[in-house]
Amino acid sequence: MDKARLESILENCSQSRIMVVGDIMLDEYLEGTVDRISPEAPIPVVNIINNKEPDVRLGGAANVFNNLISLGCKQAFLCGVVGDDSNGELVEKHVIGCGMTADCLIVDNERPTTVKTRLIAHNQQVIRLDREERAPLSDESRKRLAACIAERLDDLDAVIFSDYEKGVITPELLEDVLPLLEQKDIVVAVDPKFSNFRYFKNVTIVVPNRKEASGFVRHEIANEDDALTAARYMLDTLACECVLIKLGEHGMRFVDRKGGDVSIHTAAEQVYDVTGAGDTVISTLVLAKTAGATWEEAARIANVAAGIVIHYIGTTAIDVQQLVSAILHNKFPEP
Repeated sequence: MDKARLESILENCSQSRIMVVGDIMLDEYLEGTVDRISPEAPIPVVNIINNKEPDVRLGGAANVFNNLISLGCKQAFLCGVVGDDSNGELVEKHVIGCGMTADCLIVDNERPTTVKTRLIAHNQQVIRLDREERAPLSDESRKRLAACIAERLDDLDAVIFSDYEKGVITPELLEDVLPLLEQKDIVVAVDPKFSNFRYFKNVTIVVPNRKEASGFVRHEIANEDDALTAARYMLDTLACECVLIKLGEHGMRFVDRKGGDVSIHTAAEQVYDVTGAGDTVISTLVLAKTAGATWEEAARIANVAAGIVIHYIGTTAIDVQQLVSAILHNKFPEP
């Protein structure tokens, strides 16, 4: 692959117009040290050391949005639901702080804003606390969300569905919006979870990880032949154009309806934390595609992006300078 072309693609990312639809979260990190076991129970005692300034980051679909912004996208829309609470206000503040509109954030006073609190000690997670509501959205919130999507379709190059099974993505929502998306000449990309996977029919590309793909085909993906078989099954079952299966340390497998089949070796040298790596993959993939890359080129760029982000502890958005530097320093695996 020609590195000069890849730099050219990345320069065009500012022109892309992308909406992210899905489960909005905040990721909170408490950092501490452990030097003893509690006398009250067989658990570690963690002494918090970052208790003055909370470390709160955009997570879930909001992390996809944040990665788009960090990679230079100037027109990104975050479409999802937050609670009528201080955490929901914090999400809105983050979005507006990125220079984007928060008009697509639906406030639902019957649900809390999803927050995942991770307690980190000595660069390892000790425990994770989730504050969330996983029940499907109310009819009112679903209709408001669908209306937000429909209103902006004429001004979009792509829609990314980021499903974390927190109740925003439902069969009913997809029934409302997927037929509208089929009428538009835009990229529809899906990062699926198990419960709604089969409802993403006639989209452009699905991007599951190994576990999600194995669940969809109902057998373990143990090798590259299994990945190819699974990808082809998804193409036929979902009538989508492309499938990109994330295989962790074994890289990625890209398959399309035209007969394309590419194995992409991982760009990662060492893994520190995979939190949010899937968000980085789909955001970089779609942004590169809408900036003029082929799907294979976009997948290779996304592979490099994933190789960068897993070097960081916690949810992290990489920037375009990091990506260009990694490519220029031969972190771009050859076929």
